[in-house]
Amino acid sequence: MKLMLLKVVFLVQKILLNTSFAVCKLFAPKQKEGVVIGIEEIASILYSLGGALKGAKTVNFYKNPYYDEKYDYYFGQYKAYKLIKHFISPILLGYLMVRYKTFIYISGNGYLLRHLDGRAYEFWKLRKHGCDVICYFTGSDIRSFKRLDAFGKAHNMDVITTYQPISHNGIDSAFNENIRKMLGETANKYASAIFNPSTDQMAYIERNCHPFLYFADERKIQYLPEKFQQETKVVLHAPSSPIIKGTPIVRAVIKQLQEEGYDFEYVELIGVPNTQVMAELAKAHIVLNEFYALVPGVFGVEAMMNNAVLLTSADRELEPTLFEGANEAWVVTPYWQLYNNLKYALESPMEVLKDQADKGTQWVEQYCTYEFSSNYLNNVIEQLDD
Repeated sequence: MKLMLLKVVFLVQKILLNTSFAVCKLFAPKQKEGVVIGIEEIASILYSLGGALKGAKTVNFYKNPYYDEKYDYYFGQYKAYKLIKHFISPILLGYLMVRYKTFIYISGNGYLLRHLDGRAYEFWKLRKHGCDVICYFTGSDIRSFKRLDAFGKAHNMDVITTYQPISHNGIDSAFNENIRKMLGETANKYASAIFNPSTDQMAYIERNCHPFLYFADERKIQYLPEKFQQETKVVLHAPSSPIIKGTPIVRAVIKQLQEEGYDFEYVELIGVPNTQVMAELAKAHIVLNEFYALVPGVFGVEAMMNNAVLLTSADRELEPTLFEGANEAWVVTPYWQLYNNLKYALESPMEVLKDQADKGTQWVEQYCTYEFSSNYLNNVIEQLDD
């Protein structure tokens, strides 16, 4: 019954898209130009990309409770929209297709249902009518549980998919895995460019991918030498999802070190506003990030922005899309090395911690700023026109 309903809605969406396109084409400009970015907000990426590309239009169909930014087409802010979103979105796509040249898709959703073809129809439609398509994947939207689990077993290590089904029931189902498979195959076939960490977000994508870009505000990057003049070290852990970030292991290690008599302050933040997290990061000497992922993530970058020593499992030897110098910017810490690495950091003089923290902050300044990521993205788009 559910499959039949999906097929009916998808058919109606195709009709609406083609009708909208045909009508809007009568009033279309002579030449397409500009960029459309959509269709949902993930970790402020949509808003950041919109600001990075001059004249870009942002489309958001989903309300994110953690962000309150402004978008050019923000249907997700209206409660009534949930009832008609599947029929408004194809009409809007038809309108945008005749006016804009490049479409950036953040995460795995589309203007049409993705469940039956992984966005193949709308990507085909865009390419047929002279538009470029860029896929910007963000995590579980594309990450294959089957492939990453196999990677973990081959390397004799736990990975994020080892525990994610515990905290997100059903995320590893055959139905969801097939959707991710279709998304990867569609990106392979139709995308002009793909942004995706090739190992951390291991997917059904066989092409080379661009690295995940971070958009750190240069004005908020700070060196804080004064905090390294304190006597007591502050250790911070702020997991968004405790199980898949390794919080049980973090707590066990913290408890063991406290039992052994190490003198430090431990701060754990869960479910608090980002403003509070940033304020605490400015006080922290050592930040414990996540221990099953192979990229530092937004929180890892925020830690280095605030001149803290970052311990995380991100590793350029396993994740080749990380920029040069990544393994020197933080202390590479798989979950089985957390005790030893944290113990070493607690035993280290403040001067040593400061030197490591400075390396992380310098790496963010070089590879994670708004300016760097904007230039990188603009270069990718310009190359599409060559």
